[in-house]
Amino acid sequence: MVLQIKKSLFLFFVLLFSFSGVAQDSQKKSPAGGPATAQELIGYWKMIPIPNLAVNKVNPWPKPYQWFEFRKDGKVSSMMSSEYKEYSANELHTIFKVFPKSKIPNYKVEGSFVKIDNPDIKNYMEIWGTNIFAKDIEGIAKKGDLMMTLDDGAQTGNVIYYRLLRRVK
Repeated sequence: MVLQIKKSLFLFFVLLFSFSGVAQDSQKKSPAGGPATAQELIGYWKMIPIPNLAVNKVNPWPKPYQWFEFRKDGKVSSMMSSEYKEYSANELHTIFKVFPKSKIPNYKVEGSFVKIDNPDIKNYMEIWGTNIFAKDIEGIAKKGDLMMTLDDGAQTGNVIYYRLLRRVK
């Protein structure tokens, strides 16, 4: 049991760091996965806990439950909570549609990265590496899960935050 947990954690870290490298180097997919396309991002996502929260050097969004909407028009909405709730895509659509469009951050896929800006905050920019798992990774992720890695803002590839998302249907 302990050996299996250690093996899963080791595999998780290998995947995290290899995905970070893939996201920084190319737009290519591997048997384990690869960068998300704009089309693959569209839809609703919920955050899934990662096995080792200590890999996050910072936690800019401290609530344990988070949901996201990536829209075709380049808008990205999010919400977070301290309380768990299971939402359907229809419920998230209803929740997110009340946000005024002019206040919703923008996202743009540029190669292997997603850049998010907020029109209400001058010089605001988040740079995320993205990777979609191409297969299940036991105890860590399922095929289709999205790993997002937040750059430190210096565009050096220094990852400071990992977020694992699962599509909401």
